[in-house]
Amino acid sequence: MSAPAYLAEIIRYFTAFLLACAAFGKLRTLAAFSHNLAESFGVPRRAAAVVAPAVVALEALLAALILAGGAVGRLGMGAALVLFVALTALVGYRYVVEGSVKCSCFGESERPVSGYDLLRNGLVIASIGVCLAFSGGAAFGRKDSVLAAALALIATIGAIGFHDLARALKRSA
Repeated sequence: MSAPAYLAEIIRYFTAFLLACAAFGKLRTLAAFSHNLAESFGVPRRAAAVVAPAVVALEALLAALILAGGAVGRLGMGAALVLFVALTALVGYRYVVEGSVKCSCFGESERPVSGYDLLRNGLVIASIGVCLAFSGGAAFGRKDSVLAAALALIATIGAIGFHDLARALKRSA
């Protein structure tokens, strides 16, 4: 097991957990997510009622594909990369144009998107790229996989709270 391959495995779990948490958070507040699609992104209300659950289903499906591993996992990671790039570009554009946009990334329907959220997404995009570059046919034992998943879970918690962590660190500096 090489260090780059193990890092790729951690990132694979991280991406799957992040997508699963995003899907669960949006599902918990599906009506608010649908409302934010209409208000912040100009999606017609009827379309938002269809798009919101479709986004949740897509995030959950990608998480499952990534967790499956192997060729299916790589396909899921590639699709996750496309999803993150597209959503970050859209949210970033709306953020620059309107100044205040609500995304409900993890179910928080009232907090507007910040530059920290866009930075987090940029880091996620970069990490997925690293995973795709360094993942290979490396086989990991159960203990190695559990450790990778645990490290990924810690990173997932940090990524979900990135906005708050960054603000707290900025205030303390």
